[in-house]
Amino acid sequence: MGAASKTCSVILRLSELISAAIVAGLVGRYLHFLSSANAHASSRIIYAEVIAGISILASLILLPPLKYSFYCFGLDFAVFICWMVAFGLLCNLTVSGVCGSFWYWNSWGYYWGRYWYTIPHSSITQSVVGRAGCSEWRATLAFCFIGGWCWLLSGFLGIYVCTNYPGDLSSSSSGMDRVSTPSRITRWRHKTDREAAPKNETTTAGSQV
Repeated sequence: MGAASKTCSVILRLSELISAAIVAGLVGRYLHFLSSANAHASSRIIYAEVIAGISILASLILLPPLKYSFYCFGLDFAVFICWMVAFGLLCNLTVSGVCGSFWYWNSWGYYWGRYWYTIPHSSITQSVVGRAGCSEWRATLAFCFIGGWCWLLSGFLGIYVCTNYPGDLSSSSSGMDRVSTPSRITRWRHKTDREAAPKNETTTAGSQV
């Protein structure tokens, strides 16, 4: 495989790692606020946090541009699907209203702005919460989408490398064969010469007699 394939692989893996870390950090902070307020989190939020954690671990393992990282294109496609599911579930929480939706100001904005310290949840309104935590919510959605597409591109890159450079992926084993085969031939020739030498001497002596 060429240096370009390895470079693209590292860039994509780093992008996957960074995107997952950002999502995990933002969603984790929201979960921390919920825990502090003794509130319950949506299963969709927990799912996104779990996928972010799995992505961080997987991207770290696959970060070195070695042959195993290209063989894992099936995992890349699976993680891409998981990220797209997470993105769809989170988007559905706010539908088209995003930072103006009911769920946003009633949950994310309310807890992100720490309004539970001063205002009871039953008394909260959209005008009070405003756009607290809106940029963080948009960043969460954006990096869910970006991270997912990085996994998809990694999968396509893996298929490309495995299809066009199969010899490079097995270079270590083929290299051993190339080194060992000549040495075996040489040893076989020496053995044949040693066995043939006494026969030649016997034939020469018989002809002289």
